[in-house]
Amino acid sequence: MFPFQRLKQATSICRQYTKKFSTKLSSSILQILPEVSDAIANNKPVVALESTILAHGLPYPKNIELAKELSEIIRGKGAIPCTIAVKNNKCRVGLTQDELEDLAISGVEKRAAKCSTKDLPLFLGKQNILQQQNYTGPVQWGATTVASTMHLAHLANITTFVTGGTGGVHRGGEDTMDVSADLLELARTPVVVVSAGVKSILDISRTLEVLETNGVPAAAFQADEFPAFFSPSSGIRAPARIDSAEEVAMAYLSSLDLGLKNGMLIGVPNNHPAGASVEDAIQEVLKEADELNISGRDVTPFILKRVSEKTKGDSLKSNTALVKGNANVGADIAVAIAKARSGRNNDKNIFPSAEIKQRDISATANTKSERESVIQNRVIVMGGAVIDLVAKPKTGSSLILGTSNPGICKECDGGVGRNIAEVLSRLGVKPALMSAVGSDARGSSLVQRLTNDLGIATRIDVVEDANTATYLALLDSNGDLHTAIADMDVLRRIKIPSEEDLSGADYLVVDANAPISSLLQAAQNARWASVKVCFEPTSVPKAIEVSKNKQFMSALTYAFPNLDELYAMAGSERSDNEEDIKVATKTVLNTMNFTESHLVITMGSRGAILASKYENKPISYKMFDVSPIENVANCTGAGDTLTGGFIYGLLNGKSEEESIQIGMEKALISLQCEESTISPNL
Repeated sequence: MFPFQRLKQATSICRQYTKKFSTKLSSSILQILPEVSDAIANNKPVVALESTILAHGLPYPKNIELAKELSEIIRGKGAIPCTIAVKNNKCRVGLTQDELEDLAISGVEKRAAKCSTKDLPLFLGKQNILQQQNYTGPVQWGATTVASTMHLAHLANITTFVTGGTGGVHRGGEDTMDVSADLLELARTPVVVVSAGVKSILDISRTLEVLETNGVPAAAFQADEFPAFFSPSSGIRAPARIDSAEEVAMAYLSSLDLGLKNGMLIGVPNNHPAGASVEDAIQEVLKEADELNISGRDVTPFILKRVSEKTKGDSLKSNTALVKGNANVGADIAVAIAKARSGRNNDKNIFPSAEIKQRDISATANTKSERESVIQNRVIVMGGAVIDLVAKPKTGSSLILGTSNPGICKECDGGVGRNIAEVLSRLGVKPALMSAVGSDARGSSLVQRLTNDLGIATRIDVVEDANTATYLALLDSNGDLHTAIADMDVLRRIKIPSEEDLSGADYLVVDANAPISSLLQAAQNARWASVKVCFEPTSVPKAIEVSKNKQFMSALTYAFPNLDELYAMAGSERSDNEEDIKVATKTVLNTMNFTESHLVITMGSRGAILASKYENKPISYKMFDVSPIENVANCTGAGDTLTGGFIYGLLNGKSEEESIQIGMEKALISLQCEESTISPNL
């Protein structure tokens, strides 16, 4: 048997014979700060913090300054910070400010002992003896490590714990069996541990192997590589990737539902610039250790000493930065878990949106079977339902600014989401549309046309005292958009599809009219339901806003920007140069779904580009030309028609290349339609 196999076998045996006893702790052992106790009792989010970093990790007063900053970060997210430590003979869950101050100087004064789980009973036993002897000396602190903090947090029913970094398998650990107790605690204690990963002075690959052996989920947060504490990159692919706090919450609660006893490790990349110099120093020192034949238990002390000498203040800067970054993510996770638990107690809507004054028009649409058909549709569209008012000069006349122009004014139904739903409906696919309208005649008529004329299943909220979204477009004599005004406030109330709504669907199509928080929730629900997400950027300003949200972008499999929107999403200046377009395309694709992502880029009379990226494969680009057409009547619905036609192709088993051709053919039909945004002749 190889040495590493012995290591894995020993860890498994250790877990096999570890028994969990359900004990009722008396107040003489565990004392919980009233603020923390009240939060736990009322299912409010609490974030546990270890005490070793205060007593031994940072010098005074940097340590107490960091403690205050962490408290502000966590409270700012709506959670309660809770430092865990042992004070004399009491396990304290939550400390007062005075106690934090005393703990911060206890390390310098040599009255703080480092306590892992194995040390807790020994420390408490000694302190109980001292108390029996009427000890009157200064406070003795037990500074908890990752393992012991996890254990005490779980006893107090705290779900989330934030730390700097976790321990792991030391280099040479396959021979020395030098493995951190943190890994064993993760294997037997159901707490979410948020850290900056595993220090690169340890054996990261073997650490992840041990976690895998013990059934511990280890995931990188919004990254594909598992972080290496000081560095966001370790060169080692993460066992899993998680892109949001809500996703962590669902995974954690699912683990509890399955009766699993293990915790979860969430690695948050540290992007502080000082981390790079520290990581460089670590790699240099590792080479020194090899050259000096330093091995076994001597490796880690040697590395720590030499790295400290080489980096001076950089390691301290990076260390404090990463802990604050972890606190941001950890607080979000604690809040998400609390919300999910509340949702389970109330109803099946796990992440309910804020209550607003509205009523559901689907109740009056037609029949109960029609309303229930939402969950049976293969495409769910979440987006704007808008009244389009289109004005255009008469044929042969040029648009003259500053005066009235003879022309044609028409009113028709529009909105990117509604348009795409109409295209799909006219092609024989009956989608469901999630949207919002005002409590006015236009809104009521719009919904009736969707249900009665197009047969679209609607889940549309009617918002009291609001206008139905209206888009006023002024076209030039060629049918191209000159300028427009949009009254879209009601679209901030667009209904979010739940996991139940998405059950059985293949695609979720979203435009950028809803708030980014709603878009993100919809995308997360789609990922949980294994539904692919398609995105229509809608406009340049909205493309800029949405592209800044990495969580949302990483959920996208398909996006349909025009050239201006592409550059907006890439954060670069517009250019018609082919190489510049490829650079912008690559930038956007790299923010989208890691496994598979596609961009359909529309360029007007120049045609369209299909760019595709698959995991570990180079990006492919293909240009699709369009033949010149005469009598262009209206350009406003062409892009939406292409999107709907593309999705129609996918639903019928066509490839992306075949689907874009279908979409372009349908777009040409809408371009020549004067009476409406989407041609009824698709």
